[in-house]
Amino acid sequence: MTVEHHPTWDILDSSKLSAFLACPRQYFYEYVLAWRSDRPNNHLVFGTAWHEAMDHLLLFGYDDDSVVQAHKVFMESYRKELPQDSDELYSPKDPMNALKALGLYAERYIRDLSELEVLYTEVAGTVPITDNQVLHFRVDSICKDERGNYFCLEHKTGSRNSRFWLDQWPLAVATGTYTHVLHCLYPSEDVYGVKINGTFFQKTKIDFLRVPIKRSEE
Repeated sequence: MTVEHHPTWDILDSSKLSAFLACPRQYFYEYVLAWRSDRPNNHLVFGTAWHEAMDHLLLFGYDDDSVVQAHKVFMESYRKELPQDSDELYSPKDPMNALKALGLYAERYIRDLSELEVLYTEVAGTVPITDNQVLHFRVDSICKDERGNYFCLEHKTGSRNSRFWLDQWPLAVATGTYTHVLHCLYPSEDVYGVKINGTFFQKTKIDFLRVPIKRSEE
């Protein structure tokens, strides 16, 4: 059996590189043969919708009206894939907890309004990694802090705030990619790095954690 070359094979990004490092066989199945389940994955669907809601909050503020509108944005995205009768099945990652989490998030990070400037959201493109190769990227947001330093605020959802979740980020391919993107855009002395913006949906509570990741240019 011969598999014809497909142009997408030449596109390198953090997800592909991470998949290959974790398991080359899985990478081959998913990114070369394109073997994927056609059933909606709640974690992916919820994560996509959460990203869109976060994008709205960053752009329009953390007041009550913005939280309500952010949840509407969430619902528009989430309901494209998952119907209402599935909500109980996927609890606590469900629309009602998303609304609760958005309100709690706005309260928790209200100081963002005075401590950071949102420059861009949902930025995609390519950056050079060798003389003849580029790395594709998509960052959730690029912000500037009070000291004039640039950083990426990357939104992640999880089920448990654990040491394993925390430890995965300092050497992750994605955080290296995002840091490289910033160095390509701004003077190196003004680059802070990446802040992982974690939200955890648990049966008994909703938790938050921001993980600062600073990596050298090298």
